[in-house]
Amino acid sequence: MFNWGAALGEGIMASLFLGLISKKRPELRVPYFAIFVLVEIAVVVLRYSGQENSAFFFWHPYLAFLISNISDYAVYRRGCGEARAIAFEKTVLWPFIVIPVLSALVLTVGWLIKLYGRYLF
Repeated sequence: MFNWGAALGEGIMASLFLGLISKKRPELRVPYFAIFVLVEIAVVVLRYSGQENSAFFFWHPYLAFLISNISDYAVYRRGCGEARAIAFEKTVLWPFIVIPVLSALVLTVGWLIKLYGRYLF
């Protein structure tokens, strides 16, 4: 069954690490997101590989990415652009465009690993 707590916990942990990285070394934000996507792929494959419902593959990373996006305080703190642009980015751009694309990537790679994982090794 879908584990809401795990998705929320991963999102909170990702936002905490993102906050630390943003404070100490902001140039590492993009590599951190890439690593976070890879970790989500691994977690989703390990957690949901025995289930047939693809919605589990999609909603788990969507919630984790959404929580880390909402709590990304560094974007609010650094104040790049005006407040209206930041609000648009956090309420429209990421939840409706970027996060679904990242979740679909996790879904696609997760299903491919699930289907053809025995041929990887």
